[in-house]
Amino acid sequence: MSLHSANELLALVKADADLNKRLAEAKSEQEIQQIIKAAGDFDFTHSEWLQALDAQSGRELNDADLDSVSEGVATDDGDLNS
Repeated sequence: MSLHSANELLALVKADADLNKRLAEAKSEQEIQQIIKAAGDFDFTHSEWLQALDAQSGRELNDADLDSVSEGVATDDGDLNS
């Protein structure tokens, strides 16, 4: 598992509008995992995903960010939200 892998997925989600849309419309964590698996060979922990989001945003995640990420549904900007 790696932070590099989380950063790669984040870059892909930002660059691929179709992938971003499919993740945003996913109804469950299982569906999100299937979409991510189909998109490539990504292997990272929840903590590494949070680190990748934090690094790209240039700011620390607040409680609302952490809560929304833990829900596992992507928004239009590639951030994970509920």
